[in-house]
Amino acid sequence: MILCTDANPDAGFFDFSIAPEILYYAYIPIIIISIVMGAFVLIKDQFSLISRVLFGITLLFGLFIANELIQWIAVPAGAIYFAWAFSLLLHFLIVLLTIYFAALFVRGKDVTPTTKVVFALISFPVIFLLPTNLNLVGFDIAWCEGVTGPLWYYLYGFEMISALGLLGWAIVLFTQKKTIAPERFLPSVYVLLGASLFLFVLLFSYFFGDYTGLYGINFVGPVGMLIFVAVLSYIIVRFKVFNIKLLAAQALMVSLWALIGSLVFVSHSAITSIIASFTLVSSIVLGVMLVRSIQKTFKQKEEIEKLAKKLEGANAQLKVLDKMKSEFVSIASHQLRSPLTSIRGYASMLLEGSYGKIPEKARAAVERIADSSRFMAASVEDYLNVSRIQAGNMKYEYSDFNLKDLAAQVVDDTRAIAMKKGLLLTFKSDVSKRGIVHADIGKTRQVIDNLINNSLKYTPKGSIDVFVYDKPKIKKIFVEIQDTGIGMAPHAVENMFEKFERAENANAVNVTGTGLGLYIARKIAQEMKGNVTAASDGEGKGSTFTIELPLQL
Repeated sequence: MILCTDANPDAGFFDFSIAPEILYYAYIPIIIISIVMGAFVLIKDQFSLISRVLFGITLLFGLFIANELIQWIAVPAGAIYFAWAFSLLLHFLIVLLTIYFAALFVRGKDVTPTTKVVFALISFPVIFLLPTNLNLVGFDIAWCEGVTGPLWYYLYGFEMISALGLLGWAIVLFTQKKTIAPERFLPSVYVLLGASLFLFVLLFSYFFGDYTGLYGINFVGPVGMLIFVAVLSYIIVRFKVFNIKLLAAQALMVSLWALIGSLVFVSHSAITSIIASFTLVSSIVLGVMLVRSIQKTFKQKEEIEKLAKKLEGANAQLKVLDKMKSEFVSIASHQLRSPLTSIRGYASMLLEGSYGKIPEKARAAVERIADSSRFMAASVEDYLNVSRIQAGNMKYEYSDFNLKDLAAQVVDDTRAIAMKKGLLLTFKSDVSKRGIVHADIGKTRQVIDNLINNSLKYTPKGSIDVFVYDKPKIKKIFVEIQDTGIGMAPHAVENMFEKFERAENANAVNVTGTGLGLYIARKIAQEMKGNVTAASDGEGKGSTFTIELPLQL
């Protein structure tokens, strides 16, 4: 067996004392990190071509670095010669697979057959000329180093063109991002930049290390793989590619273990080795606990996301059902309007004597029919208005009119009902300008009428005061309806404007309310650039409802 001149014949096949200690610390962790990274991706996404290619890159890189170690620590000259001869092929295949990986990632599919033919033609010289002196011209037995031939220039030229090509592709992609799907744009740019930097670092390390003779430059090469792994870890976590969620934490733990473990091999101090071993065991235990904790958190997050999706689907179904309900209410309400109108009409004609005088005993019953049909007609109108508001079909006919005069007219029309209930209904105004608003006069009348009737329903005794005033400085005019009714608890005031909401003590005074009047009044006012608000000092202390509309100066 031929030995190198600096080899120790008693060391066996490998002499670990030949290589500098920093070599183990730089190479061994990177071999572990790269292979673990590729294995994680392959296990989690094993049916994907791109994951298999990535695993191929990391495995080849691990073999490439292991081959470099053999060149340093092997004792037989033949083993070192074989490692030198094989180095070119491993280096070339890493470059080729890196290009293939980047193309697969950016395209989202396999490359064309033409591209594969081009790859094969480029690979042909390396594969078939590897055993020739174009690879290694000779071997220096004194230093146990190979003398590289012209084929290495072919490798370095191809590597330089590949690195520049990937960088150029990243720049083109960044400037013309519309050519790729938005969700793939940033990940693709990061992969291209990471792959390009990986090849540049490899080229710098081995080309300049071989042809300048500067000690230590070769140690920089593996850093390129660390950069590439870091970029892939980032896009895995940030953009969730390769269907992996925990890779960053797992890769971090493995990296830490590899770095600590390598201290055991490079240290000549027994105490340092013991401390490093203890630290390694502790970090493994704590790392496993950390990864399990993160895994549990991810599972909880995934469950929450699944529940959120289910809720989103249920919410969509509820919206559909709500729309169907609104459509049903609208259709049913339209069907009820015609017979109710007939009932009201005939009841009114009977009370007026159009069909002759009716007995006094029958008059009370007819009056009850008229009142009930009037209430039903109002309820049907409320349901129709709610359906129109929800469907966005409420129509508004805007015009300029005097709000004070309209409010006074509604009060006059309603005063008879108030007197019948024994209530005092008053009207006052303090309008400094003309009191003109630009709104739908019919809808505005409906809002005022709703609020006055709401006060009439829930005021057993006392008075209802309607007050119109303006504030020209802020271009607003207000209609305030203040009653001495049952009032509301302060915490329940805002809820009164929700659908089907009534005060807690409402049923004690009036059981016929639908809980829609205030909701409709506010929605109509808001559509006309105004609002309806309420205030109360508490139950039994009355309520104040205020209509606000923009004032035309």
